[in-house]
This record gives sequence, C-alpha cells and structure tokens, in this order.
Amino acid sequence: MSKKATLISTASMLTIIVVVFGFNSFKQHMIKTKLAAYKPAPAAATSFTVKSNDWKQTIAAVGHITADQQVNITPQLSGQIRSISFSSGDIVKQGSVLLQLDDRLLQANAKTSIANLKLSQIEYKRQLKLLKTHSTSQDSVDTAAATLATSQADVEYIKTQIDFMQVKAPFSGRVGIRQVNKGDFIQPGTTVVELQNLDEQYIDFSIPEIQLANVALGQTVTFTTDTYKGQNFVARISAIQPSVDSQSHNLDIRAKVDQSENTKKVSFISGMYIEASIDTAIEIAVIPVPNIAVTYSLYGDAVYVLKAGSKIVSKENDKLFEYKVERRSVTTGGERNGLVGVTSGLKAGEQVITSNTQSLKDGAQVLVNNSRPFTQTVSKAASQGEK
Repeated sequence: MSKKATLISTASMLTIIVVVFGFNSFKQHMIKTKLAAYKPAPAAATSFTVKSNDWKQTIAAVGHITADQQVNITPQLSGQIRSISFSSGDIVKQGSVLLQLDDRLLQANAKTSIANLKLSQIEYKRQLKLLKTHSTSQDSVDTAAATLATSQADVEYIKTQIDFMQVKAPFSGRVGIRQVNKGDFIQPGTTVVELQNLDEQYIDFSIPEIQLANVALGQTVTFTTDTYKGQNFVARISAIQPSVDSQSHNLDIRAKVDQSENTKKVSFISGMYIEASIDTAIEIAVIPVPNIAVTYSLYGDAVYVLKAGSKIVSKENDKLFEYKVERRSVTTGGERNGLVGVTSGLKAGEQVITSNTQSLKDGAQVLVNNSRPFTQTVSKAASQGEK
C-alpha cells in the first residue's frame, strides 16, 4: 500500500473515532441536562390541621379471660368406667358423681375387712373380760387392741378406695366436652372433662414494671374482645402480683369483671383474648392525629408535615395547593378511637398528611386537595379530644 493510501485510511479511522466519542459525550450531556431539569409530578394527598388537647393517661395491655375456678377432672385411682352420669355441657353441682369406676373387687375386699374388724372387736372384748379375772396377760390385751386398730384402719382404707372409684365434681359449674367413654380403662391423671365455675370471671394481663405506681386495687379497667366488637366491658383490679417477672420485667394483674347488664348479655369463655386499658388519674398534653398519618419503623415514629411558606396555588384549580413536606419524628403517647396522641414533635396548628404517606419522602412535593373533608367522626374527635 502506498504512503498516501495509508494516510487516508488513518485519517478516516480517526474521524470515525472522533465522531463516535463526540456523539456519546453529547448524548450523556443531554441526559444529564434532562435529568437535572426533570421535576416529578407532586403526589396527591390530603391534610389535617391538628390541635392540642389533654388526655387521661391510660395503660394498654393484652390478656385473657379467666374463670373463678376451673379444673380438669381426673380420677385418683385407675379402673374401668362402668357408668357415666353427665353429658357434655351439663351444669353439675359440687359433690355430684360424674362417673363410676368398676369397684367390685374393692367391695369384696371391704366385706373381708369388715368381717376381720368384727372378729377383732370380739377378741378385744373377750381379752378385757379375761383380764378382770386375771385369766390373761396385759400383753394379750394390748395385742388384741392393736389388731382391732389395724382392722379399723383397713376398713377405712378400703372405704376410701371405694369412694375414690366415684369421680365427683369438686365444685359447682359447667362441664365441657367429655373425653372418655364407658368401658375405657383410665389411669390417675387422665382428663375426664373440664369443669369451670362461671359465677365470677376475671381478666388476667401484664403491664411493665415501670407502671406499678399507676395501678391500685379497685382501679377501673376497660376491656374489649374480638368476639363482641364495638362493645366495652368493665372490670376492677382485684389482685396485683407481689413480684415482677425477672425475665420480662412485667407485673401480672387480675381484675374482676363487673356483672353489669351489658356483661350479662354476653358469654365469656376462659382463655378468650382481650385488650385492656387501665384508667389513671394522670393527664398528659397531647396533639391527637389520625392514626393513618403516623408511619412506624424501626427508626421511630414519624409524620409528614406541610412545610411552612411552601404553599403554591395550583394553576389548574384554585382549590388545590402545592406544598413541600417535611418528615417529622414524633413521640406518641397512646391511641384511642382512631387517634394517636403525639406528645412531642408537633405543634398545634400544623397540618399533617393523612393519605398517600407511603409514597412520600422528606422534601417531596404534594398536591393537597381537601375539597372532601376528612372522616367526620375522626375529625370531630381530633378537634374536641377524647378524655
């Protein structure tokens, strides 16, 4: 190849390289320019103006219903079931026989023991008569007395065993579902049926040890259950555990359920889940906000607040306003009726975002549309406060 052709080829390759790199540089510059000029559309949202209020401090807890007395009925001796005297769900009285075990061998042993007892009594009386005439020794009388005492003990032992072959109700109440059948051979500890006395019922729950100073005997506890939604029930603290759990540092509380007309209309079952709220005499200053306005995370609770001075009237509609939002960390102090009481991080008069919070971040633009007012019930509660 001639020298001239080589120069032309080299020049052409350099021109191509310059054009390619120049185009890529221009493209990257244009992308950066467009991205820098890009402004995302503001997210649609609603807001709510908050006010300060005073709430009575409450202690929230979860627990369960407990019967006054409950037990799994079990036999004291092993044996085969000869008869059953109750049905599942029956109301039984204290001392009533629930089932009878086969006691025929014990009955036979009882006859033998009674016969031996009679013989021992006769022998003892005879030895006493002989002693009066000095026809027997004191040792013989003592031996007869010991034999008599042994025979009496044998009879009592057999009678107790026979009595144990009848499984009885230790207290009055309602039995559950029968777990055994006629003809079954059962051992001590075998559950026959569950028995509960429902005349009085309690709720058991735990609170942090730090709240010990805020609870006392007789204090009112309001509780709810998922079974009877929308209904509040009342109990009063009847017992406070005298020690704190060393692992959880919680304090166990028991409250007796008030037998009001509202309570008599429902049926509580032992073990039923409840949510309790203990009323205290302490009032704290809070700013109630709708619970949907609060975002929860491992790093703490927060709300989004409309940034002061960032209001812009929308060009499309004079009822729409654009704002910048500020993510504000808050401390909460309880929840009630769809509201969360904020104790720090908010000021009265500020507006918090009540919708679309999951798509927001600090400094984001939002388009606020409050043409449709927030839920009336929650709005009224937040404005007036709930004590």
